[in-house]
Amino acid sequence: MRGPLEGVKVVDLTTWAAAPAACQLLGDWGADVVKIEHPAGGDPARGWSGPGWLPPCPLFPGWEADNRNKRSIALDLYKEKGRQVAYKLVKGANIFVSNLQEPSLKRAGMDYETLKQINPKIIYAHLTGYGTKGPSREKPGYDYSAFWASSGIMSTIGEPEAPPAFQRPAMGDHMTSLAFAGGILAALYAQEKHGIGQRVDTSLMNTGMWITDWQGQAVLLSGQDIQRVSRRDMPNPMFNIYRAKDGRWCIFTMLFPERFWPLMCKALGIEHLEHDPRFDTTEKRAQNKEELLKILDEVFATKTLEEWVPRFDENELVWAYVHTIKSALEDPQSASNDFVVELEHPTQGKIKSVNSPVRFSETPHSIRMAAPLLGQHTEEVLLELGYSWEEISQLKDEGVIL
Repeated sequence: MRGPLEGVKVVDLTTWAAAPAACQLLGDWGADVVKIEHPAGGDPARGWSGPGWLPPCPLFPGWEADNRNKRSIALDLYKEKGRQVAYKLVKGANIFVSNLQEPSLKRAGMDYETLKQINPKIIYAHLTGYGTKGPSREKPGYDYSAFWASSGIMSTIGEPEAPPAFQRPAMGDHMTSLAFAGGILAALYAQEKHGIGQRVDTSLMNTGMWITDWQGQAVLLSGQDIQRVSRRDMPNPMFNIYRAKDGRWCIFTMLFPERFWPLMCKALGIEHLEHDPRFDTTEKRAQNKEELLKILDEVFATKTLEEWVPRFDENELVWAYVHTIKSALEDPQSASNDFVVELEHPTQGKIKSVNSPVRFSETPHSIRMAAPLLGQHTEEVLLELGYSWEEISQLKDEGVIL
C-alpha cells in the first residue's frame, strides 16, 4: 500500500501554490492525482523563480515544492474535445480541486453545477482568496494579499516602529493547503459513509484569520485591537530571543517564570541576580524589563551559541535555535525524522525535497515521483481513459493536447 488514500482519484485543476500543495498532500498520502494544465505553458508556477526572494536554482523551486506525486496532462479545456477528456476524468474521480476563479471555471465548463451532473458523488473543492460572497469574492488573491495582509497577521509582526513585515513565499499558501486538505478528507469520509458528493470551499483570508485566532478572539472579547510588541517590552525575560557572540540567535519559551528563573540564572552564570530585589519576582522582572534585558543581552554576547548549548540543556531550559532555512534542513533532527527526502527528477537526476508533514504507522505515505514535465503523462492518462493511439494523434493535430 502506498498510503491511506490509495485508490482515491483526484483531478487537479490548480495553479500557483495553495491548491496545488493541497493536492500534493493527497498524492503523498497515496491518491492518484492527475493535474490538468493548458498546453501553452501550463501552471504559471513552472516559470516563477522567486526573483528577489529566492537564490538562483537549476529548477523552479515553487513548482518542484508543490507538484510531486502528480501526473500532468496538457489539455485545452476551451476546446470541446478537451472538455470531454476532462469530463471522463471527473466521471471516474472522487475529488476535483481548483482555485481558478468562478467565471473562468464556467467558461471552461468546469463549474460545480456542470461537474455534479457528470458525477453526482464528486467532491468539488474550491479555493478562493476572499470567500465566495461579498464585495471581494471575484478579487484575485495571493497569500501575500489575501492571507497575510487581509487577515490582519501582517499588522502584528515586527517592531512597533517598523513597517509591517513581509512573509516569505507560499507560507500562507501552505498553511491554507493543510486546512483545505483536511476539508477535502472530511468530505471524502462523508462520500464513503453516506454516498454523497458536495462542494468544499475555503479561502486564504478565512484561513489566515483562523491561524491568528488567539488574537482575533481577544479582539472580539475586549473590543481592542492587537498592538505589536517589541522584544524590549516582553515582560518575561524567559520568553524572548537573544543573540550570542557569533551573531546567532536563539529563542526561549519558558511560560512558567517562577519555575525557570533560578535555572536560567544558573545556566547563564548570573546566580547573583536570582534574589536581586529588582528581579526576584515575576512582577518585578516585568517592571524592570528594560534593565534586565540589557543585562541579559550583554551576558549572551560573551559566548558563542554552541558554547551556551550545554549550559541550556544541563539546566533543562526550553529553547531552540533560530535556524536559517539552510541550517534547519541540515539539522540532525531533520535527518533523524526524514524531514528531507530524495527523489528522482525526470531531467535532473536525484534531487532533495521537504517531506510530507504527517506520518502513518500502518499505511505510510510515499514520495513516488518528482513534479512532472508539462504533459509528461498525457498519453498515459488518455490510454487509461480508453482513447486509441489514432484518437490521441488526432487530438494532438487539433491542438487539444500537447
